[in-house]
Amino acid sequence: MTPPVNRNSALFLDIDGTLLDMARTPDDVVVPDGLLASLARLHDALDGALAFVSGRSLGAIDTLFAPFRTAAVGCHGAEIRSADGRVEALAAPIPDPVRALFGTLTDRHPGTLLEDKLYALSLHYRLAPEARSALLAAMEENAALFADQRVSIQLGKAVIDAKRVGIDKGVGVRTLMRQKPFRDRVPLFGGDDTTDTDVFHILPELGGEGFSVGRALRGAAYEFSSPEAVRQWLNDLAEEGVTA
Repeated sequence: MTPPVNRNSALFLDIDGTLLDMARTPDDVVVPDGLLASLARLHDALDGALAFVSGRSLGAIDTLFAPFRTAAVGCHGAEIRSADGRVEALAAPIPDPVRALFGTLTDRHPGTLLEDKLYALSLHYRLAPEARSALLAAMEENAALFADQRVSIQLGKAVIDAKRVGIDKGVGVRTLMRQKPFRDRVPLFGGDDTTDTDVFHILPELGGEGFSVGRALRGAAYEFSSPEAVRQWLNDLAEEGVTA
């Protein structure tokens, strides 16, 4: 069973692992043929109530999906772009001491990759799985630093994310839901990783539902087997049209 979507829906979509297949590095992901057209048709059918919700920065999102552009939550909720194109930062940049620590860890463990998104950091170890235990130990050893700098650490799929305390994807979705054209609509959110649970757990209060990808996640009412299955569903929605 697939999630219901109608003209009163607001569609929120995570990117990596949900819309797009994971790759060796963030720059290696591929936007398959036809996806942009499907997204553009759904965006129009929902009167603009379609948004990306990602750990990527807004700039990286736009580069990936160019020329398609829509409302978006970037950097795990720290950046918001409204449907009218207005951009707002909900958090201060990551403090330099935390940035320096993540840089040192990247230098110390060959094969790791640091994404510096100003408002968030992502330390990827997909190409250096042997570094995982040492990186996790470093997170525990520096817990006092993170607390002092008001930074929270979140673990994902072969990645360690640093973001400001009080900022997450749920905060970003709540912000967009207070704005047109999302306001008074029924949100539907799809995600695949631990950072997405911050949205799943607020959906009931917003009257919405969620779907997970590749595995069952708490708070998700529906499940897709893979990003390819999500893309096929979106393509079918775009072709069949969104019902009233």
